[in-house]
Amino acid sequence: MNPRPPRLLAAALAAVLLAPAAAPSAQPTGAKPGAPAAGMRARPVHIEIDAPLPKDLPSDLMLGNNASGGYAVTYLVRGKGISGIDGDSLRIASATVGGADVAKDDRGRDAWSFGPFPRVADDGSAATFEVRGKPGAGRVKSGVPVLHGSIDVTCATGRETKTAALSVKPGSTAQLGPIQVTVPANEDEDDGGADDANAGAAFAEMIAQQAGAAGEDGGDDDGGNAEMAAALLAGMFGGGGGSGFDLEVTGDGSALATLVLVVDGKDVEPRSWMNFGRGTTYGFPAVKGDTVRVKAEFWTGQRTETVSF
Repeated sequence: MNPRPPRLLAAALAAVLLAPAAAPSAQPTGAKPGAPAAGMRARPVHIEIDAPLPKDLPSDLMLGNNASGGYAVTYLVRGKGISGIDGDSLRIASATVGGADVAKDDRGRDAWSFGPFPRVADDGSAATFEVRGKPGAGRVKSGVPVLHGSIDVTCATGRETKTAALSVKPGSTAQLGPIQVTVPANEDEDDGGADDANAGAAFAEMIAQQAGAAGEDGGDDDGGNAEMAAALLAGMFGGGGGSGFDLEVTGDGSALATLVLVVDGKDVEPRSWMNFGRGTTYGFPAVKGDTVRVKAEFWTGQRTETVSF
């Protein structure tokens, strides 16, 4: 999250789309039917530019005070059975802005990192991910970012569904394939403050890592931004709580596509989620009765495809 609203340049996207592209990755030998076709690529669809501002600008322009400069490029991948994006696999082969090499920051370190919260369409037909960069004030002149590299995309050949009836009593559990769902035990109100503090700390750490160790790169300002983002996220993804019904999911969730409750024959999707080291907590609307039916869909035949951009 960036509290300073970035400027989206109308010409930026066209410039990147027309830039020379690296050769597409080859289709692995023995790919199963329904796997992505050879040459599946990631293409830029959105660019944010937070360029350094001249110090002599009139203050009433309300453009903020940005001395560091930064970029964010959102990529779209289309294919079949896309089930995930491996952020750790991001590889930047080259990065330029206005023809200048901006692969490194002012201290000579990698200036580009995988952005938070990739998105995958429920039907596996598309996914988006973000690459964020802060080359540093001394290396950002003018122009648009042109990036070449690759990332690993997880693809699948099908899906399977598993369901289970679960008591709403706290501590109740059910096994659905490789995952276990649990109704969280009631917690004392006195412990709520500590839990909230732990949640905020975990989010702050996650945001700092996603920002490329912002505390090291950007000083106190970036650290404050991470804490603010953590507080916002804790409110957004805070589970069902007293007004809803929570489910904790543990085990191997790497193939999990969707998790819903089945109420009166209709799927009820979670309205929030919170991901910590112990697993993921999904927050649903309140349920009636003593039992609830949980339905999970899993990707099958997963494999890795290296995608160029």
